Amino acid sequence: MNQDLKILPAGAGSGKTWRIKTDLADWVEQGLVRPDRILAVTFTEAAAGELRDRIRFELMTAGKVEAAMAVERAYVSTIHGLGLRILGEHAFAAGSSVSPRHLSDPERDVMIRQSIARCRVLDQVRADLPRFGYRFDFNTKASAEDAFRARLFGVIDLLRSLGDRGTAPGLADELTQATRSLYGKVDRDPAPLEAKLRNAVQAMLRAFPAGCTDLNFSAAANKAFASDLRNLRRAHNSDALAWDWSLWQQLRGLRQSKRGSATPDGYDSAAQEVMDAADGLLRHPGPLADICDHASALIRGAQEIMTEFAAAKRAAGVIDFADMIVDAERLIRTRPEVLDAVLAEVDCVIVDEFQDTNPVQFALLWRLAQRAPRVALVGDIKQSIMGFQGADPRLTEALVDQHTDQVEALDRNWRSDPRIMGFVNALGGKAFGKGYTALTPQRPETGQSPRARGLAPAKRPPVTRRQGQAVAACRQPYPRHIGQGGPDRRPSLWPAESDAPCRCGGAVPIACTSGPSCQGLATTGCAGAHCRKRLAAIAGRAGRPERCLFRL
Repeated sequence: MNQDLKILPAGAGSGKTWRIKTDLADWVEQGLVRPDRILAVTFTEAAAGELRDRIRFELMTAGKVEAAMAVERAYVSTIHGLGLRILGEHAFAAGSSVSPRHLSDPERDVMIRQSIARCRVLDQVRADLPRFGYRFDFNTKASAEDAFRARLFGVIDLLRSLGDRGTAPGLADELTQATRSLYGKVDRDPAPLEAKLRNAVQAMLRAFPAGCTDLNFSAAANKAFASDLRNLRRAHNSDALAWDWSLWQQLRGLRQSKRGSATPDGYDSAAQEVMDAADGLLRHPGPLADICDHASALIRGAQEIMTEFAAAKRAAGVIDFADMIVDAERLIRTRPEVLDAVLAEVDCVIVDEFQDTNPVQFALLWRLAQRAPRVALVGDIKQSIMGFQGADPRLTEALVDQHTDQVEALDRNWRSDPRIMGFVNALGGKAFGKGYTALTPQRPETGQSPRARGLAPAKRPPVTRRQGQAVAACRQPYPRHIGQGGPDRRPSLWPAESDAPCRCGGAVPIACTSGPSCQGLATTGCAGAHCRKRLAAIAGRAGRPERCLFRL
């Protein structure tokens, strides 16, 4: 285990980058870290470049020019860049190319699609897509096949984020067992449940063959009753009750009498009989069986596709982004000499946005961090936004719980107005409870925003006679463009409420430079910085006859 571990929960604006660069500068100044032996990881190329520049600037400011230049040789990159560098420097141990070609996303999609077409494990789901919830989407125009393929791609990405664990042979069985234990008890024989619902549907259709569609209700009520009738007839005239669980669910919520749409006598009681029978869905063994079959087919199919995909990539000498992490983690886990070689070149490990790691990324970084001399892990579980890529903030949360003595939360905010932070802290305390670290604002209050003082609209200053003359002067040559300023159809003579105020209170009509009177007022009016900036911004457009600039 390393001798110096720091876990730094850092909220937005808490100065995490400043903390990283100052800690590194202190370590370099104390001779604990050589600049070329820094390993710093973040999750975007832009952030990695900015971090490198800030470290270099901090060292330059301290007069350490040679150390600043040596930062160029440090491991400062994205996590994918780190994985690729490990694989490249230890290519023979990894059994891969020293400089593999990166597989583009379109190439990846084509190769996986070809594997999907050859995968027989998926035939059970592919043969009956509607049964497993795949239908045409009228909003996106995606077909059932498109939806199924997108779901399968998501499962593949999720399994790959688990590293080698994602290809474990018993994973589908574990998932099925867990699903059955969480689902609850079901009946052994579904026939009585289906017969009860079918009988209730038949009785209702005999009593109300047209439902309530022959009555005149509101448009919403008519639409609901028409939908109910379609579902009832479908349940009566087909075998859908044996497999269409969405139909059962819809029959659990038939419309009954409401204010303004009273149903005929006996309708509500018949509908209630159907809904009570449809509640048997909760005990029907069919949905659980379909869930397990669906999940098992997806997991086994995705694993088979991943195996074929990996073989095709090896044959072509290419890798994709996931390989950069998975292969690097496997290499340092199974080859201790490679991990020793990497750590022999590292004096410290810095990881930014640690909360956005998925399981295999976490495993790679933690294997390095556990044995590095100095480590700083910076992140905030409240800012985890990479869930679509398999990121799991619970990993960071568990790490914090296991190393409470090494946690140094950054509890000040250097970015936002105190009034904003008061709101954020109040909301954060309610949303996250004891897990929330309140941030003390360091900036003074700025501005006079009326919305920040109780949403009261600002009082508009009166229009002076001189300003009225200026309006009239502009109105003459451009009658179509003036007079559209506010609800009262008068031109606006003040800045927008969201703008910062100046000494004139916004009363000088500097926004209009189309007429000579307004130009004179603008040049002899307010000397506030806000007005001067507004005047400078429009100076290049002054005098254009096709447009009055009065409302800028």
